[in-house]
Order: sequence, then structure tokens, then C-alpha cells
Amino acid sequence: MLDAEPWIRSFPGAASPATPWTVLFFPHSGGSAGSYQHLAAQLADMARTACVQYPGRAERQREPLFTDVHVLADQVAEVLARIRGDEPAIFFGHSLGAAVAYEVVRRTPDQRQIVLVASGHPAPSRIKLPALDSVSEGSEDADEPLIELISSLGGADADLLGHPVLRRMFLPVIRGDLMAHSRYHPEVDSAVSCPVIALMGCMDPLTNPPDIQAWERHTSSTLRVHALPGGHFFINQHTEEVADILRGVMATDPKARRVHS
Repeated sequence: MLDAEPWIRSFPGAASPATPWTVLFFPHSGGSAGSYQHLAAQLADMARTACVQYPGRAERQREPLFTDVHVLADQVAEVLARIRGDEPAIFFGHSLGAAVAYEVVRRTPDQRQIVLVASGHPAPSRIKLPALDSVSEGSEDADEPLIELISSLGGADADLLGHPVLRRMFLPVIRGDLMAHSRYHPEVDSAVSCPVIALMGCMDPLTNPPDIQAWERHTSSTLRVHALPGGHFFINQHTEEVADILRGVMATDPKARRVHS
């Protein structure tokens, strides 16, 4: 099982020892390994599952939050270089996680056994994220724009806003993640050589079909696009459909045929 404390946290599962695939999740802003337990459980019969645990949350809550997506990708790629073999893997990133996963793939010398699944995120060349640096943490107006943004996007994180204690714990983490994400700029003409699958919610205010289709500019391999009903956190309402897409990759992708040949 893919595991490397504190960076990679494996999910318990019942994957067959003969299963060659690993699905590695990269969380959204404010997310942690716990955010992907349900989706991981849907895949337990077909793949080993694990999640990147960013600093500053869960068991890493005493560590400083990351401030630079590129530095974070450097750190994750270094860990994976030590523990990953040559077995096939899906790197699944949602929102911020899609940007982190993309940058980690770019830092992986041999990408032939990787499929990148970018969920709820425009192509790197089409990012248009709100800049949050203008509202400093600790000012009396600091929380309102952030709360409005979280509420508008929905998802499980929005439910925390009604709990004062959880809100005080949660807001600094998601503020830090969003600020790092808003400052993220890929290298000009950056691309990966692995297949990319882009997922989008049809009502997601942060994506649209042209921005999703533009992922084709960032891979020298193939792009497949899947649009599902829902907003930014469509994966929470359509976990089974997302799991089916991932199962399809593992069942039909040429990488799987190479592994079993």
C-alpha cells in the first residue's frame, strides 16, 4: 500500500493483491484525506487508495500551512519518487487538488503509468481565481468574502460555518489554501505526457466547457471530458458516477493491458 507519513495516508480497503492500480487523491482547498473516504471506499474492490495530506490540517494541524503550489508539488513529488514503483496510478485532484496533482505529474520523470484526473478545475492556462490577498487575516472584514465564497460553492465545508468552534479552526486553513491557489501560475506552455480526464459540474461557477476543454493544450496524450450535473462539489452528489469513470480507466486504459500482458 502506498503510504508515507506524514504526506501520504492510505485508506483501508479490500483491494485484491493482484490489482496493479493505485488511486491517489489530492484534496481541494480546506480538504484533507477524510474528504475522500467515501469515494475511496467505492474503489476498494479494484484499487489501492491513498490521499495526499497537506500540512496544517488533521494530524498535521500544528505544521505551517503551505503558501506555494509549486513548492508543495516539489515536496509531494519527492516523497512519491521514494515510495512509488512502476505500477499504474490515477492521480485524482479536485479544484486546488487538480493544480497540485498536475504539477506533481510534471515533476515525475516517467509518466507512462499515470492518468491525471482533473476535477472541478479549468485548464492551467485558463485559471481565473479571485485574489484574496487584498483582505488580510485578522481584519474585521476578513471572514465575510471567504464565507460568501464557501457558501456559494457548497460542499461539506460550507456546513462548518454554522459551528463557531469549527469555523475558527477551518477558516484559516481554507483561507491559506485559497490564497496559495490564487497565486498559482503554471510555467508557460507547461504540459504533461500522460492522459488527462477532466471532470466538471454543469452548474459549477468556477468552470465552463471551453476552460475544461483547454486541458488538451496541457497534455501531449489524450483528453477525455465528462460533465456531470451539479455545482462545484458535484463529486459529493455523484460519487458513484465518478467512481464508475475511474473504474473505466482501470478496466480499459492501455496501461492496464500493458501491466497484464
